[in-house]
Amino acid sequence: MKFLPYFLFFTLLMASCKQAPSADIATEESPADALTTLENQVMTLHDEVMPKMQDISKILETLRSYKENAPETPEGKLVYPHGLDMLMGDLKLAEQGMWDWMKAYSDTKEKTAPDQLESFYKKQLLSITKIKSDMINAIDKGNAWIEANPK
Repeated sequence: MKFLPYFLFFTLLMASCKQAPSADIATEESPADALTTLENQVMTLHDEVMPKMQDISKILETLRSYKENAPETPEGKLVYPHGLDMLMGDLKLAEQGMWDWMKAYSDTKEKTAPDQLESFYKKQLLSITKIKSDMINAIDKGNAWIEANPK
């Protein structure tokens, strides 16, 4: 139930995305075409990375089961496998980074002056590229950790 607001936000964000009209190949791009190209690059990366949110959720669910099944010391203290908490933190940060980026992108795009859109899209391209890298790294570490720590 707590994912419902995120799902609704994502659905609204995707509904607000517009497809670029196809154009004949020209030797030089007009400023509007250049902006469309930049926006498409940003959204292509977004669309590529968004399914990885589900991968993160699945890995976090698996890691939570490690926490739930952690053994106790005679004093009653839970003993988590080495690196579990840090890994879960990395995955949560990567996931939150995507949510934060989507919210900021949506809010900022609406308020960006037309003459500032090129700069906006270039910054967003750098941001979503970093988010993609963070998510892939966190997923790879999570999968490697699970493989190295069978139940």
